[in-house]
Amino acid sequence: MIKQISTLTKLQLKNLYGINVFRFSTDKSEKKKKLALAATYLFLILLFASYIGGMTYGYIFIGLEEMIPAYLIMLSSIIILFFSIFKAGAVIFQKNAYDILASLPVRQTAIVVSRFIRMYVENLLIALIAMLPSMVVYGIFMHPKASFYLIGILVTLFIPLIPITIATFAGALITAITSRMKHKSLVSVVLSMLLFLGIMLGISQMSAMEESFSIDMLQDLSKTALRIIQSIYPPAIWLGTAMLTGDFLLCIACISGSLLIFALVITVVSANFHWICRGLYRTGAKHNYKLKHLKKSSVLGTLYHRERKRYFSSSVYVINTMIGPIMAVLFSISVLTIGIQPIQTALGFPVDLTVVAPFLLAGIFCIMPTTCTSISMEGKEWWIVKSLPLRTKDVLDSKILLNLTIIAPFFIASELLFVCAIKPDFAELLWLIAIPVLLILFVCVFGITVNLKLPRFDWENEVTVVKQSASSFIGGFLGFVVALLCMVPCILVPAKYTTLTKLLLCFLIALITLYLYHRNNKTNLQEL
Repeated sequence: MIKQISTLTKLQLKNLYGINVFRFSTDKSEKKKKLALAATYLFLILLFASYIGGMTYGYIFIGLEEMIPAYLIMLSSIIILFFSIFKAGAVIFQKNAYDILASLPVRQTAIVVSRFIRMYVENLLIALIAMLPSMVVYGIFMHPKASFYLIGILVTLFIPLIPITIATFAGALITAITSRMKHKSLVSVVLSMLLFLGIMLGISQMSAMEESFSIDMLQDLSKTALRIIQSIYPPAIWLGTAMLTGDFLLCIACISGSLLIFALVITVVSANFHWICRGLYRTGAKHNYKLKHLKKSSVLGTLYHRERKRYFSSSVYVINTMIGPIMAVLFSISVLTIGIQPIQTALGFPVDLTVVAPFLLAGIFCIMPTTCTSISMEGKEWWIVKSLPLRTKDVLDSKILLNLTIIAPFFIASELLFVCAIKPDFAELLWLIAIPVLLILFVCVFGITVNLKLPRFDWENEVTVVKQSASSFIGGFLGFVVALLCMVPCILVPAKYTTLTKLLLCFLIALITLYLYHRNNKTNLQEL
């Protein structure tokens, strides 16, 4: 079985981030795109590492050096959990790969272990970026013993195990529950969203706990911070203590516990792997079909109906693109419930919330639009669209219309909550509606533009497109950045020029959106 695990793991890792395509592709433009994307990732890694190093120095400067290892272990674990929890089920129970592997003499344990190793390798990078810069800065200023570095490296290597285990258990449980249900994707989406809301509620309760500190508690910040971490993620305290004290026995005990839990989850998933996959991918049909009446629809309506069916058939696609709208509603609820003052304090600088609210709301809605991956989601069925006598405009409009349909109810709810919270006058109400609408339209059109430039149809798993493709990365977060950049001049200019600044920004956004829209519609889909 070791040989099977080794072979399957190599296949998983070679397909990770398009490495195999870059190695053997003869298309020079494709290689240039991969290099540009790799350079972007490297820049972001360096940026994040610099932030971690600066944060470590800041904690040392104010005397919180005792909490640094535990805090960074907890932080990296939360990040890994967040990125893994919505894709664990799709990675472990890959549909296309299962059809092939089920016919081969391969043990199901080998399949499951190889996919766990893939998830581990993906998330180990996050742990390395979070821990190594901090260890370097800590070593320069605090001069710890050699045991600090040895235990730190061991801890870093095993940080992903518990978050991956929790994420996989949650994903496997959701998949197992929904495997025999008629509307599998819908139920999976609902359960995953409930889990996400539970995590968000836990984070909000932690924030409330921090705000309730008394003056006496704040006199010893380090002990207070460690108590918070202890209540959230106890293994971070144990591993952090092992690093600071050089306690190899405590380190080995924690790592052994992590490995034991990890192995237990692998055993459970392996034992039920084929049962879950058969239930998940089984289809049924009734033979009592009766023709009653036929409905006629426009080309755009038909394409929109097709987009809607594909969207709701993929739980990974739905979950990844629903996070932004749900967070926008939660943000609006928080403004309504806790008031304006705490939000202004959290921003870190004095500013009128009515000025920045439209941009903040728009930025959250602009996270991960469906359009930035909607073309790639066609996959191997893209030839069907290209072979039909369809206008490019109709095909792309259907994808934009789907995105707007999904956002619309959340947008209306957020607007109503914001109006109740900040009670704007008529002019402020117009900006609160107009700016988010324009930015949402921009990000929908821009998502199409990015996906036309960076399509990917050769995927085997939807996670590859939704979470790991270049178009999802660029189109998914650039809209949020644009919204924040638009907010900056409105804050910096004098109050009497704020209205003029907003008018100019709206005009510029509308102009760019129209330009990209017409340019997209001139694309020859046959060339993709």
